[in-house]
Amino acid sequence: MKKKLDLSGYIFILPSIVILTISVFYPIIWSFIASFKEIKMVDLRKARLWEVPGEFVSFDNYLTALNDPLFIKAIGNTFRFAIVYIPIILVFSIGIALLINDKFRGVGAVRTIVFMPYIISIVSAGVIFMSLFRSDNGIVNATLNTLGIEGVAWLGDGKYAMAVIAIMSAWRKIGYFMLMFLSGLQTIPSELYEAGDVDGTTYIQKFRYIIFPLLLKITSIVVILALVDVLKVFQEVYIMTGGGPDNSTITLPFLIYNEAFSYLRLGNGAAISYILFTVTVIVVIVQNKVLKKKMDY
Repeated sequence: MKKKLDLSGYIFILPSIVILTISVFYPIIWSFIASFKEIKMVDLRKARLWEVPGEFVSFDNYLTALNDPLFIKAIGNTFRFAIVYIPIILVFSIGIALLINDKFRGVGAVRTIVFMPYIISIVSAGVIFMSLFRSDNGIVNATLNTLGIEGVAWLGDGKYAMAVIAIMSAWRKIGYFMLMFLSGLQTIPSELYEAGDVDGTTYIQKFRYIIFPLLLKITSIVVILALVDVLKVFQEVYIMTGGGPDNSTITLPFLIYNEAFSYLRLGNGAAISYILFTVTVIVVIVQNKVLKKKMDY
């Protein structure tokens, strides 16, 4: 006798599937088709919900994006952000995790304080750092003036603006990544440290031969997550500089926003978004393979 098919489970997950389809899968498919079309707002208003209006232009949107000087500049700005953001994340998150790994009075409070910036909204963090780095009466310039050093227009100078944004972003995420390293440190057997003490190793040698190799897997995850952060920087730029001065802080997500919503070139914006998606996937795959080889070694 055949068992009766129980559909109750499918009925319970049906609302989730519908919401996921509407909020995720439909926009992905729509934007992918849109990346091959030239869409005008007039056509978009007349189109039905499931239609992607506009003239099919093949790969023209992709070629236009790749030949756009702003696209090249956005890639360069993203790289500038990365060379500040990732080292700060790694050095400070590992360093703080090592400092607060041992139990001492108030360690819970210290860990909470370090983690606090992560739960602060990006808007609040942006306002804080804009106040710190104001060119006229900011705390940073006031400190420099006290030391006899001339202040800098941190957010008004293209040489420094992206670095300030990267520092703010890293400040928010250090606590999050610190917890990841801290969880890894607490899984290292104490016998390994004791064996190192017997051999007369210094703390630096312990870090090099015991701690770091055992944290390599977590480090790989942190690096991948940090790279993903780098490739999706938008809110920080929007709040602190608006892409300026002179497009010196414009990033690929910000360029997508401008193309789609400021210039109403939806096809171009969709094309750039899929270029960014492809780059992100490639970076993650390559990073995974490189770090996997190191861990196997």
